[in-house]
Amino acid sequence: MPRRRPRQRPDLPPTGLLDWTDSRHWDRTARPCRYCDQPTNLRDSNRKPAHKTCAEAALHQQNQDMAAAYENERLT
Repeated sequence: MPRRRPRQRPDLPPTGLLDWTDSRHWDRTARPCRYCDQPTNLRDSNRKPAHKTCAEAALHQQNQDMAAAYENERLT
C-alpha cells in the first residue's frame, strides 16, 4: 500500500511557517537581525528586526527543545 503524503495545512503560506506579506513586517531602516546580526528591513510581530528564515529556524529549534524536554520528563 503506498504511503500517503501528509497534508499541508491550508493556513500555512507556501513559503514556510511564517507569513510576512503584511506591510507591518517591513521597515525602511535596516537593523541587525536579533538572531544572526546581519542587517534586515524585516520586523517580527513584536517589531524586532528578524529575517524570516532566522525566525523560522528559531521556532523550529524551540519546538525541538520542547519535544526533547517533554520526552525526558516522560521517561523519568
